[in-house]
This record gives sequence, structure tokens and C-alpha cells, in this order.
Amino acid sequence: MKILVIEDETGLREAVIEALKQENYLAEGTGDGETGIDMIRSGLYDLVILDIMLPGLSGIDVLTIVRRMKVTIPIILVTALSQLEDKITGMDSGADDYITKPFEMQELLARIRMIDRRNSMSRDIQSNRLTVSDLSLDTDRFFITCEDTGKSVQLAGKEFHILEYLMRNSGQIMTRDQITLRVWGYESDAEYNNVDVYISYLRKKLQYVGTSVRIVAVRGVGYKLEG
Repeated sequence: MKILVIEDETGLREAVIEALKQENYLAEGTGDGETGIDMIRSGLYDLVILDIMLPGLSGIDVLTIVRRMKVTIPIILVTALSQLEDKITGMDSGADDYITKPFEMQELLARIRMIDRRNSMSRDIQSNRLTVSDLSLDTDRFFITCEDTGKSVQLAGKEFHILEYLMRNSGQIMTRDQITLRVWGYESDAEYNNVDVYISYLRKKLQYVGTSVRIVAVRGVGYKLEG
């Protein structure tokens, strides 16, 4: 899962991003609403943590614009305001949840897990698995398993995030640009051949477990998962 944090308090934004990374989420952020909207529109994120009190466009403005664009990404609003009317305004504007500053990081993580369970269509909620054909991915322990052979192997961090992205978009072509931005982020200096290297690692592990699922290269474009 990749999470976007839109928060103008630099220290808090960086602390939240670091805590998310410690929980094996991909995460990056921005401090203003206009940039946040552009990042949301990229389609690279699975969830947004959005502060209401932003300079320029407020969090409610961002939320309203995003929902008018028919973008359905889950959004958790964060604010120092605790009045009932503020919560109602946020939820009526299309927020999926609401948390008030100051908050405990464990509470935020619990809310993220709740939304992930509620919104994920391809995940086995009971065991936190993604499944394509005979291949399953344990999103807690980073293991892939072939249901036909019973073989399993653990993935490294980047391998996991690439395969998770491909599995969530099974059958669709993911360009190298999309994979690079998804896994390494906007500010990374990672090169396209990094993607090819990790795809090679993944193919060897898929072959090892004996799955029928394959990562297919689309010449000059990117990759797609076929099962």
C-alpha cells in the first residue's frame, strides 16, 4: 500500500511518513493542497492522510475537488479542530475517516488498517492475502506461495512492493514510469533499469515456487502480470 501524507507541519509530516515506512508502507508527502491534488490525480496512491488546516487550499477544499473529479481513493482527515460540525463537514465532503490532533500513531495505523480491509476488493481479509490465479501474496510477512505446489519464498522490500502493485493491477500494463514513481517516489533518483533488476529477481522467485503466474514484458512500455 502506498500512502500520501498532505500536512504542512514539516516535523509531523516527516514523523508520520517515517512511522508508515516502519510498518512497511510506501509513503511520501507534501505540504500544500495544490501539489496534493496533482499527486492524488497521478493514481499512484492507495490512501491519503489529509490535514484540514493547510495554507492556500484547505483540506476540505482538496477533498471536495478530488471527489468532484470522481476520485474514490480513501481519505483520512487530520485536524486540530475537534468540534462536531468540523467532523460532520469533513465526512459530508467525502472523507472516509477523521482523526483529531494530537493523536497516537498506533491509532492512525489502526484506522489505516480498517480502511484497507474495508476497501480492498482483491484481498483475503482473513489472512491479509492478495491472490492471482495460483499465486498468493502474504502482505504481512512478504511471502509468496503457489497454491498448487505449496512452495513459498519471502520477498525483499522492493520486490514485495513491485509485485503487490502488479497483483493489484493484474492484466494491466504498468509502465516503468508508474512502477518507479510507485516504489521509489517522486524525489528518488532511481533509474528505469532498477525496475528491470527487481523484475528479474521476482521472476526467479516466481519460477522457484512453481506458479503459473508470469510477469510479461511489454517492449518499450513496461510490464504486466498474467496468470
